[in-house]
This record gives sequence, C-alpha cells and structure tokens, in this order.
Amino acid sequence: MVKKDKAASSPALDWVLIANAARARCFVRDPDNGAMREECSFVHEASRQKGAALAHDRGGKVHKGVASTQFAPHTDPHEKEHAAFARELAIFLEEAALAERYPGLSLIASATFLGEVRSMLGPAARKRLRHGVALDLTTCQDADLEHRVTQALAGQGAH
Repeated sequence: MVKKDKAASSPALDWVLIANAARARCFVRDPDNGAMREECSFVHEASRQKGAALAHDRGGKVHKGVASTQFAPHTDPHEKEHAAFARELAIFLEEAALAERYPGLSLIASATFLGEVRSMLGPAARKRLRHGVALDLTTCQDADLEHRVTQALAGQGAH
C-alpha cells in the first residue's frame, strides 16, 4: 500500500528510501541542509503476520512403488513476502527514475532487506543509486531522523 504526500517533489532533490521488510518511507532530501520531506510511505502488512497465517501449503513426497519423488523444500513464507515487498519498492523506484523524478537515490535499510531491494533495482534506479547503508531507521522521526540520515550518508562513499 502506498500513501503519497500531497506536495509534489522537486526534481532537483535526491530521494532517500528508508526501509525494512515491513515498512518503507521515501523522502526528498536537501543536500545543503539535510532537511527531508516525506514523499510517500509503504506498509507491507503480510510481512508483519505470523508465519502460520502466511503458509498456504507445504512440499511433500509422492511414492510410486519403489521410486519416490521429493518436492523442493518449503520456502519460509516471510522470505516470500519480503521479496514481494522489495520487488514492489524496486518497481516504484524504477518507474520514478524513468520519469526523472529524482537525480540520485540513497537506500537506508535493514541489512538483509538492503540487499534484497538493491538486487531487484532496475537499470534506471541502479544508475541513480549513490548510497546503500545497512541501518534500520524506520522508527526514527523528524529531526532525529534527519540527523541520523546525515550521519549515515556521511559515513558512506558512493555505492
């Protein structure tokens, strides 16, 4: 689910996507003073559900006389949902990059989810990627968030 801010983003400002496997917030960021304004937010409810609520079926075996066939091992339902959410974010970022809505992109996400999103970025978004930082800041707000993003980006070179 995407919730867009009413204000239009400035094409001159870079975007910062702050995410974990259940929630993401996209900001426009002024590089001069570090001020950020939320562009949109995403919530992936399925990532928050218990595994039993997500599991639909499981792998199994088929016995035919002497021979048997074993199906692939069961994939964790949360892993499937995390991949689906990463794909959703990557598609959003690719479409925005193709529409030239941002010149540069910084991804700040929990360690495993950062790799998941980065691996799914399309060529236009990948070309604009300037920073990738393994850090979960999804619970930070306002001035604290701006300060922590500034610190995180200052400690990183372009990726």
